[in-house]
Amino acid sequence: MQNVDPYDALIPVFLETEVPRRLQQVGTAVFVEYQGEPFLYTAAHVTDGLAHGELLIPTSKGLSIIDGYLAYISLPSEIPRSGDVIDIAYYRLSSVFATELCNHFQPLPHSRCDLVTTAEDLTVCSAAGYPTSKGKKGGDGSLSSEIFSFRGVVAGEGIYSGLSLSPEQNIVIHFSKKRAVDRQSGKLYPTPGLKGISGGGIFAWPKGEELSEDWSLPKLVGVVHSFKEREGLIIGTTLLPLIAAIQVGRMKEFGGIR
Repeated sequence: MQNVDPYDALIPVFLETEVPRRLQQVGTAVFVEYQGEPFLYTAAHVTDGLAHGELLIPTSKGLSIIDGYLAYISLPSEIPRSGDVIDIAYYRLSSVFATELCNHFQPLPHSRCDLVTTAEDLTVCSAAGYPTSKGKKGGDGSLSSEIFSFRGVVAGEGIYSGLSLSPEQNIVIHFSKKRAVDRQSGKLYPTPGLKGISGGGIFAWPKGEELSEDWSLPKLVGVVHSFKEREGLIIGTTLLPLIAAIQVGRMKEFGGIR
């Protein structure tokens, strides 16, 4: 197993708009190398921001507009994105842009990803990304953010049925902010809000290592898209729909991106 820290593959995503003139953090993306090509995995509702402005991420040149082929699942006009239970998008990055990203980040090799056929095979997962509440703006106008992960037990079949979700395509994790504890002290821990981790990674811990702090162990198994705070549920999508979408994009030669 390649010793790559998954945190190095998580990237904050910012939206820059002209009206109103604003730059704000809106989500997270996962930098992945798949079959020798560079990709960003994220949530479709994050890339929906392109209807209002430009999406930017940190590179060696500062915050830069994402350069690559974008693909996402379109919905019928009568269905809002909030009703999308898959909610995935990806960029096939240009090689030059991917190189510029590597100044701050490191792509997660596909060997550190797991195409689970059902979430019922998982026990404990961590959802990781950049909460917007951790974002800061410096006096010089610079922006910074901080990564955070939320760990919980994967839900049982009854939860999926109640939400009209499929464990073959979705991953649901129990996580209550009110009952979150520090694993070392065992005391209640005030976690940040989960807004902003949409598009971040869901990492599965191996059986027997559910409480481990060794981040060389978990594999990427999905992408986060929502949090039901009242029910205490983090929801995401497995990698299978993303890989299927990438195969379609490959048939289109990713719009000529190299």
